[in-house]
Amino acid sequence: ENQFLEVTYAGGDKEILYFKDFNSGAMIANIVDRAKKMAIKDLLTHDQRGLRVEHLLTACTDEFHENEDLPNTTNPGDWARVSGRKGERIVYIRTIVQGKMGSEPGRSIDTLSNTGQYL
Repeated sequence: ENQFLEVTYAGGDKEILYFKDFNSGAMIANIVDRAKKMAIKDLLTHDQRGLRVEHLLTACTDEFHENEDLPNTTNPGDWARVSGRKGERIVYIRTIVQGKMGSEPGRSIDTLSNTGQYL
């Protein structure tokens, strides 16, 4: 599965967010650029022409790993807009996907430092 985060709302409800909830045109463009770059490298090193499915799959995986820390905001309103639930305040976020160093613990939304970055 492509489960990414579990958010807990002030009312106690929990919701699973998936990678697809955070996709953007820029992310898709990055995946295509990565795949094209791999195809060019294959042409130069192995004389294999064309963009193949393996290029796209590897590019998707690489892009997901690079963006594991994508949700970088402490504004619960931003989270609510992403998840589609604007009425409730988000109080806790648990990372479901395992990062490069293993599983990261959940985080309270109130204790994160403000980085000034938005989704």
